[in-house]
Amino acid sequence: MRQAARTACIALLGLVLLAVPIVLLAAPTPAVAFHIPQRAITYQRLGYALGFFGIFWHGLGLWLILHFGIAAQLRCLAYRLTTRQPNSEKPPPLRALALFYVAFSLLFLLWQMPLGMAGLLLEKQFGFAREGWGRWLEDTALSWVLSLPLILVLWLGYVVYFRSPQRWWLWLWAALTPLILFNNVIQPIFIAPLFNRYRPLPPGPLRQAIENLAAKAHIRHAVILVENTSRRTTHVNAYVTGIGPTTRIVIDDTALKTLPPDQLLVMVAHEMGHYVEKHVWIITLSNILGAGVLLWVLSKAFPTLLQRFARKWGIESPADLAALPALFLCLYVLLQIQMPLANLESRYLEHRADAFALRLTHLNRAMAQLFIGFAERDYEDPNPPALIQWWYGTHPSLRSRVQFALSYHPWRHGAARYR
Repeated sequence: MRQAARTACIALLGLVLLAVPIVLLAAPTPAVAFHIPQRAITYQRLGYALGFFGIFWHGLGLWLILHFGIAAQLRCLAYRLTTRQPNSEKPPPLRALALFYVAFSLLFLLWQMPLGMAGLLLEKQFGFAREGWGRWLEDTALSWVLSLPLILVLWLGYVVYFRSPQRWWLWLWAALTPLILFNNVIQPIFIAPLFNRYRPLPPGPLRQAIENLAAKAHIRHAVILVENTSRRTTHVNAYVTGIGPTTRIVIDDTALKTLPPDQLLVMVAHEMGHYVEKHVWIITLSNILGAGVLLWVLSKAFPTLLQRFARKWGIESPADLAALPALFLCLYVLLQIQMPLANLESRYLEHRADAFALRLTHLNRAMAQLFIGFAERDYEDPNPPALIQWWYGTHPSLRSRVQFALSYHPWRHGAARYR
C-alpha cells in the first residue's frame, strides 16, 4: 500500500514537472497583429507554472491529511466534543459532521493560502492587482463561510447512503438537481453582492447604443449592470450570470474606463449572444448531467480507493467521517479528468457568442482589437500551448478569435440576419 501511494504521488509530481518545462521553455508562437512584450511572456509562464503547481499542491494537501492520520484524529475529536460514539449502522450526527468539516476545511484553507498569496503577489508584481492583503483575507474568509452549507449536502449524502448503499449516488443526484438550479438563481442576488457592488449602467450614449443593440436582438427588459471590479484588479471583462428572472449582463467598470465605445459594444454584444442563445441554461443542464455521471463514477472509484488505503489512513468504512478527505481527493481527480470535455463545450459556446456579436454589430475590426488588447494590455497568452488550451482553455485562443473576427462576414453573402 505504501509503495502504491508513493508511486501515485511520484507519478502526479512527474506529470507536473514534465509539463512545466514544456510550458516554460517552449518559445511562444508569434501571432500576426500581436505585439507581446517580454514582460507579458514572463507573466504568462509564471502563471502557467503556478497553475500546474497548484494542481499538485491541492492533491498533495488532501493526501497528507490522510497519510498522517490527521483525518482520523479530527474524527475522534469531533465525536469527543459532541459526546457521541461512532455508530457504523447510522449516519454520523449532524453536529459531529459539522465540527469535522469546519476543522478540516480550516486546516485545508491554511494549506491553500500560500498558493493564493503567490497568485496575488504575481498580479501585484505585474501591476494588475489593486486589492490589499486585508481585502484579500476578507474575500478568502467570506468564501470559506459560504462553503459551510456544504455540510448539509454531505449529511444528506450520508443519509441516502445508509438508506440505499447501492444507489445512493442516484438519490443524491436527484436531490442535487434542484439545488444546482436554485444556486444559479440566487447567486446573482445574494452571493455576488457580498463581494462586489452593482449599479445600473448610467444613461448616456453608450447605454442608448446598448439598448439599440438589445432591441435589434429582440431582447426585452435585459438587466445590464456595472460591477466595481476596479477595487481588485485592472483586468477588463464582462459576463452573463443567473437564470430565469435573475439573468443579467454584467460589465466591469474597468472595461468602461479602458475600452473605446466600439469595443465595449462588441463585448456587450458577445454577452447578448450568451443571453439570447440561453448558454447559461445549456451550461446549467450540462452541469446537472455531469453531476450524475460524476457521482456514478465516484460510487465505483471511491470504494476501490478505500480498499487499498482505508486501514493505512485509519478509515473504518466509506461512511466514516475520516473518509471525507479521501472522497474529496477522489472527486478532485475526477474533476481534473473531465475538464477537457467541459471546456470543449465552453469554447464552443464562446465561439457561438463571438459569431452572434459580429452578426449583430458588424464590428469585425473592433472585435479583433478587443482581443488584441487582452493580449497586449492584460497579458493573456494569445496562443497557449496546445495541451493547456485543450485541457484548461475555456475560450478559443485569442489568435484564433482575431482571425475569426477579421474573416467572418456572412452578411456579405446575403445572410443579413444577425442570428
